[in-house]
Amino acid sequence: MKLEEMLEIKEAGPRLSALYEEYGEMTVKELVTSTGNLALPTMVQARAILEMDNWLDLREIAMRVAVPKGVGKTIETQVLTKPAYSNWVEGQALATADPTVAKKSITLIPFGKVTLISDLLARTSAYNVTEAIGTVHGGCVMQGILDKIVDGMAGAAAPNAVDLGIADDATEADFTFENVVTAMEENMADGWRPDFIVTSADKMWTAFTTDYGVTQFTGALSDLLLRGTIPMALGLEWLVDPYFEVAINEGAWDGTELEKYAMVGTKGISAIWAALQDVPEVDLERLVTGLSNYVVTHMDGGADEGPDKSICVIRHIAGA
Repeated sequence: MKLEEMLEIKEAGPRLSALYEEYGEMTVKELVTSTGNLALPTMVQARAILEMDNWLDLREIAMRVAVPKGVGKTIETQVLTKPAYSNWVEGQALATADPTVAKKSITLIPFGKVTLISDLLARTSAYNVTEAIGTVHGGCVMQGILDKIVDGMAGAAAPNAVDLGIADDATEADFTFENVVTAMEENMADGWRPDFIVTSADKMWTAFTTDYGVTQFTGALSDLLLRGTIPMALGLEWLVDPYFEVAINEGAWDGTELEKYAMVGTKGISAIWAALQDVPEVDLERLVTGLSNYVVTHMDGGADEGPDKSICVIRHIAGA
């Protein structure tokens, strides 16, 4: 997490408490007509930032590209695609070679959540509306971030792959630690050192409990069951989110050929993220064609995959 985001989260709680103390007992209608339309967006932003801290943030494993001012909505960067070392003989001229690079282009797209301040909401207390809208909007922003980074990695043209299941069986498949080890080996064979896996909660649970007796993860499984702590396993950080299934599959898994169940990669390399903001902005807008106010929480960001061979997709086998 970037320092700016840590400071924003640290400051959001006290800022929101102060705003609640001053404006919490007002109605939304009173708030938007008496404070220059500034208080409500500030309150919603603070609540959204607090909510975002409860979600899996895949930006922490991505290579984050700085966005210079005035660069526009398309960001270009370069990634190394062949991290191999060289040998040379002391005393002899060095044989130079350019690194293998690839250009990546990321389009920054606005995303977030819009809520109409209806007549009902206008008569509701600012406290209740802020809690409801801020919570939902913060969650929606994090869904967007996860969706874009997962789709970026899944969009690799020629990643490594581990296939599961039976061809044409139309049955969702589960993976085991053995499959994860194979995925790690695939990436390492291409020179990359994997250190994370991203998947859904149920897939992780199945992997851990299927191999429980073999791998002797007594303490780790206890941490998961009793404290909700997701342990390190096989040297990988397990990044788990219930929304992963929808993000990568656009719906429930059903055994469709090549549907993806997990991805193994390397932090700072396998995913790329760029955004105009570190935290979402919140605006109060009124459409020209209407008489109502809208709370708009948004970011401008985009993602792409890193080097294809730094990613291994665990997926359902293709049809025969």
